[in-house]
Amino acid sequence: MKQAFLTVDLGFGDSGKGSIVDFLTRKHDATLVVRFSGGAQAGHRVVTAEPKPREHVFSQFGAGTLAGADTFLSRFMMVEPFALLEEAKHLEAIGIKTPLNRIVIDGECLITTPFHRAINRLKELARGTNRHGSCGMGVGETMADFVVHGNDVLQMRDFLNNDTLYAKLNFIKSMAQYKLNQLQLPQNDAIAKEMAIFQHPNEIHQLVEVYSSFGKNIDICTSDYLAYLLDKHKTAVFEASQGVLLDEWYGFHPYTTWSTVTLANANQLLREAEYDGKVTRIGITRAYATRHGAGPFVTEAPHLSKNIRDAVNGYDDWQEGFRVGWLDLLLLRYAIDVVGSLDYLAVCHLDRLSEFKHLHVCNKYKHGDKTIQSLPIKKQLEDLEHQSNLTQLLENCAPILTAVSTPEALIAQLEQTRFAKTQP
Repeated sequence: MKQAFLTVDLGFGDSGKGSIVDFLTRKHDATLVVRFSGGAQAGHRVVTAEPKPREHVFSQFGAGTLAGADTFLSRFMMVEPFALLEEAKHLEAIGIKTPLNRIVIDGECLITTPFHRAINRLKELARGTNRHGSCGMGVGETMADFVVHGNDVLQMRDFLNNDTLYAKLNFIKSMAQYKLNQLQLPQNDAIAKEMAIFQHPNEIHQLVEVYSSFGKNIDICTSDYLAYLLDKHKTAVFEASQGVLLDEWYGFHPYTTWSTVTLANANQLLREAEYDGKVTRIGITRAYATRHGAGPFVTEAPHLSKNIRDAVNGYDDWQEGFRVGWLDLLLLRYAIDVVGSLDYLAVCHLDRLSEFKHLHVCNKYKHGDKTIQSLPIKKQLEDLEHQSNLTQLLENCAPILTAVSTPEALIAQLEQTRFAKTQP
């Protein structure tokens, strides 16, 4: 029997997607992981205990790799070749033989270049204290160029033709320089570091060499190849990126990603493949709320951010601090309303609750003299004004907290939330 497991992060990211994908791969003998959104900014950590402990933070390879699964990067992924090569080196170092032979990339995947990364970081630095919370990997700039210029930007299939590589890389560099000229930048070491790529005389030539070699050592396919893979592998896990509350259309603008991170892309890939197997949809959440980067976070509790540490999510120069708060059931209901029907809710980091002296959840917000119990979902997809208004609303709300006696009681509230549709 063919079956596909679709995963989706119901928070601001960092909910435990890597562990869930690894678990599903092992439990159901899945042999294929399909990535259906995002880019190299993913950080899905998997730690194994057998036969000897292994740890890897997955970025572009599927998080089922340590469990034996191959990876398919769908056209909805943005590929960063340098990061992927580094990831392959680490996988090989911990015992995965020839990892590049276990990944297939759709030729339509957009390519994130060093120019995209530099402009992304320079824009964030220009914002000063008004940052958007970018990962600084260039993903947003990659998508922004595609929205404006379509297939004139660099795609995976272009790696097979050096003339195309030269032409498109020069085009991307010129676009980046145009953006650079629009910025008002201070003079400091951080700015100088990111500006260096625009002053490198042989950067294009070196990129063509790396990309051309990369293209010769990786399997590049057309989009219809997924139908063959889904039939061949029988059991597949579709691996999410980021979180619904950061979605480009349903997140809280402008603190969002440039990707659709709901299940929309996964559903579309299955439709195009005319998939006739069993589909199971799984939403993923932490047992408490987290956010890495700027943006509204109603249930944030400074004492939790200070005391509840995360193994791989600390302070970094781009997203800055890792923030922790109480589980927000109102936002969880919103995310479920956005995603649609779910078969299961996977709750991660339950073991960390032992570090909480007291447990609370948030079911409602206080906004002035009003009580808010749900957030409205917009009727038109590209209505960013609606999302901006939600951002302003959340920035002026306070949580109404309810004490929870035990972790089991918290799980009971989560189970009720999964079935509690708040939208008509």
